[in-house]
Amino acid sequence: MDIRNHSSVTEFILLGLTSDPELQLLLFILFLVIYIITVMGNIGMFVVITENPHLHTAMYFFLRHLSFVDLCFSTITVPKALINFLSERKVISFFGCAVQMFFAVGMGGSEGLILAVMSYDRFVAICNPLLYTAIMTNTICIRLVTSAYLCGFLNALIQTPSIFSLSFCRSNKITHFFCDMPALLKLSCSDTSINEILLKRNHSSVTEFILLGLTDDPELQILLFTLFLLVYIITILGNIGMLMVITKDPRLQTAMYFFLRHLSFVDLFYSTVIVPQTLINFLSERKVISFLGCAAQMFFFVLMGGTEALLLAVMSYDRYVAICNPLLYTTVMTNNICIRLVTSAYFGGFINALVQTASTFSLSFCKSNKITHFFCDIPPLVKLSCSDTSLNEILLFLFGGSIQIGTLMVILISYAYILCSILRMRSAAGRHKAFNTCASHFLCVTLFYGTVIFMYMRPSSNYTMDQDRVASVFYTVIIPMLNPLIYSLRNKDVKKALRKVIRRTFNTLH
Repeated sequence: MDIRNHSSVTEFILLGLTSDPELQLLLFILFLVIYIITVMGNIGMFVVITENPHLHTAMYFFLRHLSFVDLCFSTITVPKALINFLSERKVISFFGCAVQMFFAVGMGGSEGLILAVMSYDRFVAICNPLLYTAIMTNTICIRLVTSAYLCGFLNALIQTPSIFSLSFCRSNKITHFFCDMPALLKLSCSDTSINEILLKRNHSSVTEFILLGLTDDPELQILLFTLFLLVYIITILGNIGMLMVITKDPRLQTAMYFFLRHLSFVDLFYSTVIVPQTLINFLSERKVISFLGCAAQMFFFVLMGGTEALLLAVMSYDRYVAICNPLLYTTVMTNNICIRLVTSAYFGGFINALVQTASTFSLSFCKSNKITHFFCDIPPLVKLSCSDTSLNEILLFLFGGSIQIGTLMVILISYAYILCSILRMRSAAGRHKAFNTCASHFLCVTLFYGTVIFMYMRPSSNYTMDQDRVASVFYTVIIPMLNPLIYSLRNKDVKKALRKVIRRTFNTLH
């Protein structure tokens, strides 16, 4: 992995509240007394509410979580502050600072949301007392608290990578007693505009990027424009057609086609994020995209790419249940389960996109604004940065890798079980039918994962722009066109439904 580090910072110095030794001793005593009271008070509250059955109501459930958050929030910052009051060298490591900020932001956000939930609880108790127990059930309370923690730590997950992907080349002295965002932003010599939007200084002159595209040959650009336009029209017609056929035909209202409908939507969106801008650039002399436009393009591209990978894993699980447990299929793959699986796929893609976009666009682009690609992708943007990109590359492997490897493992395990089940079938017709059921999905998986693994699951030292631009054409332009064709040409039910729609349309016109 090509790790570039333009910052010499490996640790920070926390300047604290004062440099006066006598005042530091006084502050140490005060902080220690307050922290002991905080620990004892919150642990006491937590234990009392847990042990007393009379306090097992919604209000005290939220109060218990508030005590837990307060205890954690205080423990993240105060012990380190106490040590620094008595130390000459008030240092914290780069990683330690990142961890402290992550948990401080996570717990701080969670506390704000839990307080909002508690106010809603009081509103229901006072304004709708007769409905209180019906509304504030255990399930609702757990969901509200879970949502508070999830949102708090999602915020921390965005803020922390975006802050610690900056270059800290001015100083390593934090004018605070813990690692907080504004204090860290002041130390950076990177462009902090995205960081401040997420929380309006701009240390980078880049306001737009130039997309160099696939070639600078005018004749070849015209040819590519024609080919891309043709492929895009087929993509739109194929995926919209698939969406309409599945939606309209009652026989296709099953789990498999529910997932296929969402795959068509993702492919349509995925292609539309990239291709129209590329078509414009083929015919334009000035092939520019604004800074925010580039960020938006990358966000939706990563979102749909991650979602597609997760959907393909969900579809493989669906085929596993259909072939290995056919009698339980309708019981296992209920509408509720299908909706939850698809929602989880979109949510997983969304988190990955949020983290990758925030961390990439918090870098400084002071080398050049020329992207050697036909759209805003992560590796070519990271190449342009003069910031330390080690965290970005770790995040790309961590989040992108976890989605790709995790979903690929689900697919491989599902198909291993499917293959075993098919080989155990006595009927040749049954085996042929089972293979046909999986063939379309397996082909789509092979095309998608083969390209994505080649593109992203390798170190940046092996990154070759020319090879990867060609590979990118395949998974951003060709695959969204092929998926509906593969499923429609190899699936009898879809072909029947398609013929029915065409006949109905033809009869309507005549």
